[in-house]
Amino acid sequence: MKPISHLYFIIFFSVFFSIITKAQTSQLPNISSQYLTQGNDYGAVLLTIRYTENKSLWVLDGKEVDFTQQNLYQFLNAKFTKLDDAAIQQSNLKLEAPSNIPIHYLQDVYLWVQIYGNKNLHLAMHESMEPDKKQYLPLSILPFTALEKACTYYALSTKGTSSALETFLKIHPNTEALTAEKKAVENLKEKTVRPEAYIPQHILHIELKENNEIFFKGRQVNPMVLGSLIQSALAINYNNSYEKAKPQQYLWLNLKMHPNVPYQQYAEVLVALQEAFHLYWEELAFNKFQQPYLDLDAVERWSIQEASPKLIAQYDAIELLFIEEKLASKTPQTWLELK
Repeated sequence: MKPISHLYFIIFFSVFFSIITKAQTSQLPNISSQYLTQGNDYGAVLLTIRYTENKSLWVLDGKEVDFTQQNLYQFLNAKFTKLDDAAIQQSNLKLEAPSNIPIHYLQDVYLWVQIYGNKNLHLAMHESMEPDKKQYLPLSILPFTALEKACTYYALSTKGTSSALETFLKIHPNTEALTAEKKAVENLKEKTVRPEAYIPQHILHIELKENNEIFFKGRQVNPMVLGSLIQSALAINYNNSYEKAKPQQYLWLNLKMHPNVPYQQYAEVLVALQEAFHLYWEELAFNKFQQPYLDLDAVERWSIQEASPKLIAQYDAIELLFIEEKLASKTPQTWLELK
């Protein structure tokens, strides 16, 4: 019979190991940036992903359920049961996911939320200087209202004969439907047409590969260099003007990601893109108002953002092929105008 002290040691070690393992698997991305300024939106609906043993699970209201589109929509429908479609689409979501999760799971979430119709997803991260405090990075969910057509076109282009949903499932498993529960197109029926309502015509791609490899315009770069290159690209595209940009001037930055890129790498690149916009906006703010961007009031900040709208996308292969081959046009048009 083993000594009781030995049994206590085994039990203690098992519990300790379990706690450490759980902490490691739920660790948020760790980022060093002064632009993680988005505070916690306590009214936002929290989505949590747990990733252990190469498997993802939703943790919704503290309960583990399978990582599927259906489970997400059932949860959101229950949360938004008292809201109309317009209020639902304005409601923010926030996502907590571990830094080691492969990015294809988060691409699923992005597409599912895009189909559902919410506009904003706030990504929870830790700022390196304050590791015990959660910060949130806002991510706009850009619309795509031709998903079934895009899937059909993609299948034909790749010599496939699958249905639209079967084509989509090859890239985004655990999807049950391509039709929105809430009509996302309602987001676009606003008196003031915002830049994200337009179909992209001018896209710059940033490619993320495994082993922390990042490529921009065929050149391998690190996140710090990437930020400077994007800032320069914005200045060239918008000609350093602080006047409101016209739709034909809009520049989209699209993240093309290999499926097993870790979330941490994606977060570092996303922050670099955010910083590039903020640094460019700083230049415009000094030129126009002789003040730092963050010292401007809300109206002044919006005027600076209108001169260089922050259009960060992550179109998958299906959407991207359809945009570049079927939606190319010399005349800017909105997703709402698309027939």
